[in-house]
Amino acid sequence: MRPRLALASVLSLAFTTGVANHYAGGTIRTRCVGNNFHEITLELFRDCGGDPFSGQTLYFRNECGVEFTTAGMQPVSTVDASSICPSELPNTTCNGGGLLGYELNTYRTTVYLSPCTGWNISWYICCRNSSLNLTGGPGIYIETTLNNLGGECYAAPTFINDRIPTVCAGQPVSFDAGAFEPDGHQLSYELIPARFGSPTPLPVQYNTGYSGAEPYNGMTIDPETGLITFTPTASASFVVVVKVTEHDAQGAVIGSVMRDMVFNIVPCTNQPPAAESGVFSTSSGTANIEDDRSLSVCGEGPFCATLTVGDPDNDQELVLTSNIDSILPGAEYELTGLNPVNLELCSEGLAPGTYMFWLHARDNGCPVIATRVYHFVVEVTAAESAGEDGAISVCENGPAVDLFENLGGSPAMGGQWIDPQGDPTDGVFHPGISLTGIHTYTVGAPPCATSAVLSVVLTPATDPDCLTAGIASGGTMGLTYRQDVSDPHRIWLRSPAVQADLRVIGVDGRLVMKGTFRSGGSDAVAVDLPRNHHGIAIIELRGSKGAHDVIRVVVP
Repeated sequence: MRPRLALASVLSLAFTTGVANHYAGGTIRTRCVGNNFHEITLELFRDCGGDPFSGQTLYFRNECGVEFTTAGMQPVSTVDASSICPSELPNTTCNGGGLLGYELNTYRTTVYLSPCTGWNISWYICCRNSSLNLTGGPGIYIETTLNNLGGECYAAPTFINDRIPTVCAGQPVSFDAGAFEPDGHQLSYELIPARFGSPTPLPVQYNTGYSGAEPYNGMTIDPETGLITFTPTASASFVVVVKVTEHDAQGAVIGSVMRDMVFNIVPCTNQPPAAESGVFSTSSGTANIEDDRSLSVCGEGPFCATLTVGDPDNDQELVLTSNIDSILPGAEYELTGLNPVNLELCSEGLAPGTYMFWLHARDNGCPVIATRVYHFVVEVTAAESAGEDGAISVCENGPAVDLFENLGGSPAMGGQWIDPQGDPTDGVFHPGISLTGIHTYTVGAPPCATSAVLSVVLTPATDPDCLTAGIASGGTMGLTYRQDVSDPHRIWLRSPAVQADLRVIGVDGRLVMKGTFRSGGSDAVAVDLPRNHHGIAIIELRGSKGAHDVIRVVVP
């Protein structure tokens, strides 16, 4: 175990508070409560080494010319916002001790905002504590914007993490600056310059080597998740400002929120949960692991997946929290172990769509707690239809058959056929060559693959239904016929002028007669069938230039 008292002393000395301005940032968020009334929440962080806050003022203005203020706001709640282990909280400046402590003061009011394309709600103060990356101690300015002209009633994003981050020098940092948005809108994140003054805020001046987009060397933010990453090198306190922009389903900007906050770097050795952990290791059901933190799920069927989070400090225990309950409807997860911690996620099925959830891992290091946030994606796609099972009979003397055209339902194209022995085919059945039995058609890839089967049997050429197999129907001669009423063995054929070979085939496939058919093109020509023939007769005509025709008659 680490020497807590020595480390606590270093932490206290690293941040001796000697400046009277103890504002440590804040944010403003809104929530529509109906009929253009909005609940406005102001959250301000205070360095507990300074005096308590006095009444606060919010400034309202819109693009339609309306301006007003709400003054004298008093906090509705005050909570500890220190990133210190629970056992050391009594020793922070918030509780009369020497360790650096912060508290979060929340102010709330409800106002009427007339419909307008652009509302701006802001707060500012003259001064702030000195920091590594800003010149002097400029003031603080925060704002939120919204468009309430269209009548939609929604809530602004709410930042998930409500503590002032305190991190160890020399250890990689993964801080979640992401926000929760309850209305299904899309969010994007960026680091922006700090500002001060009102009603026209001005950018603060950054010390050489720092900027709003990179407030600390190597710091970046994921524009989709809000995850801030960097590796601090030495003890310091510096300012970071995150802006979250809210977009509707069409991609139009409908509002924004920002958070101004202080990052504290202290000399400690607590390692955060491992960056290489927190990855999917197994999946089952309709889920497939696409990459370390991404699942693809086929259709709306049940699935499970497991992942493991570990901390390199083996003597520590981990606590995992997640927003799975609110992001994956009906899903459940179970945690086992202390370090590492195994998480098993199971769902009975999700509607097609993209689901993004986070997992927050916190160790029990002391006095500084180390954390890491992992972000995951579950992509649910609707399974393509392979059609409905079917069965066909193919004449052994017939032409090739396209199996796809014989599937039921509405099968998707582009799939793969396999024959009864499991070998791939082109989906064309060739009588006498292809295997009879069950042919399987599959679309998609596991686990999002669906299949349909087609049973194929061969019918002998002597079957009455196969006598004309291989002979094109609806021929090219324009042949018509009638059976003589008084002599059913006489068939009257009429066609344009032609000379053709004539064959007559019986129901058993035997040749009944053959000869030459000649037509002048005007009068019907009589064809007399053998008197001893009764039943089905297939009369086939084939011309020398490819003309053909076939008719089927029944002789009593």
